[in-house]
Amino acid sequence: MPTMLSIVIVGFIWQLILSPIWGMAEGFLGLFGLQELFQPWLGLERSALTTLSLISVWQFYGIPMMLFYTALIGIPEELVESAYVDGAGSWKIFWRIKFPLILPVLGIVTVLTFVGNFNAFDLIYTTQGTLAGPNYSTDILGTFFFRVFFGNQLRLGNPTMGATVATMMFLIILIGVLIYMLTWRRRVQTYEM
Repeated sequence: MPTMLSIVIVGFIWQLILSPIWGMAEGFLGLFGLQELFQPWLGLERSALTTLSLISVWQFYGIPMMLFYTALIGIPEELVESAYVDGAGSWKIFWRIKFPLILPVLGIVTVLTFVGNFNAFDLIYTTQGTLAGPNYSTDILGTFFFRVFFGNQLRLGNPTMGATVATMMFLIILIGVLIYMLTWRRRVQTYEM
């Protein structure tokens, strides 16, 4: 369900929940006697990026879980039954049979997560604005690109520098995916043989 929600709605809802003035997070923690743990997590430099990361995980965990579930139910039942007959326990069956068979899906999820992390601009923009506050603590390459290319407040944008930042983002993503293609795929192919 959270995956289907708009990033703007997710950002606004979590701003409402985590607001130190009228948010409901403090009351929720109070139900468990933990209200002293409440802080303005989106307003502190040390916790803002971690909080936004957890919000992003909350929103997008459904897709990897669906892919893992599909891979697990696609494993032939005969393999698991024969392992039980041979005396393997549940833990050994998972690590020796199921895990190697879901490695391709794990690789796909890894690449999708890696590339998706570079698209985290929208959540930061909706919750923290163009300055990636507080004090640039939630600044990532996407928000930096936006500020440089389009400008911000009284500062004019610089399309040349913005194109440079975008090119660097592309190269980082390309290198990450190539590393996956060259190392991870070889490891998966050894399990297929």
